[in-house]
Amino acid sequence: MRRFTTYLMAVLIAGSAVLAAQKAQTPEDLDKAMKKVAPATGALNKAIKSGDWADAKKQAVVVETALMDAHNFWVVKKNDAAVKMSADALAKIKAVKGSVDLPAPDSTAAMAAAREFATSCLGCHKAFREQDANGMYVLKTGI
Repeated sequence: MRRFTTYLMAVLIAGSAVLAAQKAQTPEDLDKAMKKVAPATGALNKAIKSGDWADAKKQAVVVETALMDAHNFWVVKKNDAAVKMSADALAKIKAVKGSVDLPAPDSTAAMAAAREFATSCLGCHKAFREQDANGMYVLKTGI
């Protein structure tokens, strides 16, 4: 039994290390995480408009997961303003998730929450992102 417990602890520790390593720590990691947000947000809005609550919930989870990864980047960079903005965006996507929860989703509340979430995206992009020559958002130089 003791050998099993030791083995189980080793597996759990290794698994935790893998999960931590998957969070954004470099500008490239941040970019990869953020590139998941736009398509999932578009699909989320479409699902809300069409009343496809299962897909809306699924897309909100994709957005939330990507934002949690991105949040880690700002924590590692020790950028308090970005950490605050990131936490705000996470809170807003959680509100969207709550509004699309079955069995009683509320389309008016879901659209309002989705609009609120979009404002947090714009604020962060203005403060910390810029467009490159191809019109793609990248981390501002010097951050």
